[in-house]
Amino acid sequence: MAASYILLLSALLALAASPAMAGDPSALQDLCVADNTSDDMAASYVLLLAALLALASSPTMARDPGALQDFCVADNTSDVFVNGFVCKDPKLVKAEDFFFSGLDEPRDTANKVGSNVTLLNASRIPGLNTLGISMARVDYAPFGLNPPHIHPRATEIQTVLEGSLYVGFVTSNPDNRLVTKVVRKGDVFVFPQGLIHFQFNLGAKPAVAVSGLSSQNPGVITIANSVFGSKPAISDDVLAKAFQFSGSFPLFTSLNMAAAYALLLAALLALASSPTMARDPGALQDFCVADNTSDVFVNGFVCKDPKLVKAEDFFFSGLDEPRDTTNKVGSNVTLLNASRIPGLNTLGISMARVDYAPFGLNPPHIHPRATEIQTVLEGSLYVGFVTSNPDNRLVTKVVRKGDVFVFPQGLIHFQFNLGAKPAVAVSGLSSQNPGVITIANSVFGSKPAISDDILAKAFQPTPSSSPLSLPWLLPRPWPAIPVLSRTLFVNGLACKDPKLVKAEDFFFSGLDEPRDTANKVGSNVTLLNASRIPGLNTLGISMARVDYAPFGLNPPHIHPRATEIQTVLEGSLYVGFVTSNPDNRLVTKVVRKGDVFVFPQGLIHFQFNLGAKPAVAVSGLSSQNPGVITIANSVFGSKPAISDDILAKAFQVDKKIIDLIQAHF
Repeated sequence: MAASYILLLSALLALAASPAMAGDPSALQDLCVADNTSDDMAASYVLLLAALLALASSPTMARDPGALQDFCVADNTSDVFVNGFVCKDPKLVKAEDFFFSGLDEPRDTANKVGSNVTLLNASRIPGLNTLGISMARVDYAPFGLNPPHIHPRATEIQTVLEGSLYVGFVTSNPDNRLVTKVVRKGDVFVFPQGLIHFQFNLGAKPAVAVSGLSSQNPGVITIANSVFGSKPAISDDVLAKAFQFSGSFPLFTSLNMAAAYALLLAALLALASSPTMARDPGALQDFCVADNTSDVFVNGFVCKDPKLVKAEDFFFSGLDEPRDTTNKVGSNVTLLNASRIPGLNTLGISMARVDYAPFGLNPPHIHPRATEIQTVLEGSLYVGFVTSNPDNRLVTKVVRKGDVFVFPQGLIHFQFNLGAKPAVAVSGLSSQNPGVITIANSVFGSKPAISDDILAKAFQPTPSSSPLSLPWLLPRPWPAIPVLSRTLFVNGLACKDPKLVKAEDFFFSGLDEPRDTANKVGSNVTLLNASRIPGLNTLGISMARVDYAPFGLNPPHIHPRATEIQTVLEGSLYVGFVTSNPDNRLVTKVVRKGDVFVFPQGLIHFQFNLGAKPAVAVSGLSSQNPGVITIANSVFGSKPAISDDILAKAFQVDKKIIDLIQAHF
């Protein structure tokens, strides 16, 4: 009976509407498959896009609420309603809030459609709140069906662990094109946000798949249930007119309920707005002045009663006053975020004054939630940032009074006063609470400390015969991003002609195959981003397989553009992340087969194989190109090298030690 559903899909899916999608760059159509062979004709599309985007409406909340702190662990006991969940007191957060066990266990598929979805969203892993990603295990009985459905808030990227699936999605009006593919163990397929899609087990044995979804709460609309099982029921008159049937619907009464999936979607989706990319929570009123007296934790701050708002809530005095720079690094940052100017709450911006002593340093650091734009008021600064792996390119500039420089979100950057007199700069940051991760403090000053074994293997300052300390670390082999032909560059990749799109553009085969881990750190990451699965372009999600040698390490690193949710397929891993300044708290956990752990966007994190056998994990990441910044490579292996004067001052060690470490990169 289940096989008959497939025969009906083409006709039953004919009325799909045109939902708007958001991801990394906001999607403006169903598909923007990356055109890695783009030529001058494609360049003309980009010129036209500028005109098309000029007419876009005011952006609203596009996906999940943008994170305003390292994490906002859901407090499921609160009766306060917010967009997402109220935050637990950060002091009460523990590793278990980011953890789930048992994803390797088979689920019961003895139901009408023969499938079972185990969704790990922010309700089941509280630490996912505000982090924009979730994970699911899908079990299929023999010939079982995950029936036609929609995720209104997420793109789905799925890999098959066991069995063979017939999968597909339908594009929106007017094309209503069915894109299908048979996928097998190790294959990966992408289902774009808001489109009707399904999976059907072709075999006489159970099948299993794991999916990453680009929302902490992707939602699901099973078409038949929504259209024909609503409470109260949609009027017969409405349905009769929508499907152009009269009387008692002989087609539907003669078929199983499951055969009626996917109808009336056009009407249901017709009112969808066109969301665009958002970071901090979108303002829903003129202002939401922070109530710093409230003991309720939310993503950002609870709003003060608008009647009590006054001009002082938007005001700060004294930013022209010099600050004390008599400290080890010779700098002082005065950050004006929503904690100091309550009116900034929900407005997505903040400001900082930075004072530098003569030859003072604002040491290498990261803003996990903001890009920084800085202008020099007095003095001359040597500034720079390091791009992410594999390039680790150091981009530097000497900036003087009146000059402006930009530090992209999530990248390691610094400023150093070149002069014998004090210097001053002012920065704008694209978040009401950008956060700061000072590399030396976070890596070497976390509380509790990161294990010496982990740091020794990551930074390798001296040779050792210990199984936990391998020879000198070299830059890790991450997949190269193809360079577009000619000179066409866009945010993401240019789109292929939609008429040329095929199922293979959403497909990758071989994720089940072990990778070579015979390298200095004993790990290998196979990243499936938009360069390797062109259909991911604009869809805001990617997937990775991570192989670990015995006692292998995925060394401390950052994804500047993505939260990562990881499930262990084989072995046991010691995992952890470090919160941002000033706490620098190390959150760790031992995870085993079937366990799931979350690494918040922009935070330093790692995984270490505890066992004498290889380990394997699969991760979903909330960006089509999450980027990776391996701390040791970026800090000590940048090209050209960061000055040993700067690093010696940042890490408070002799320059000889810095030179020793840099010599091995």
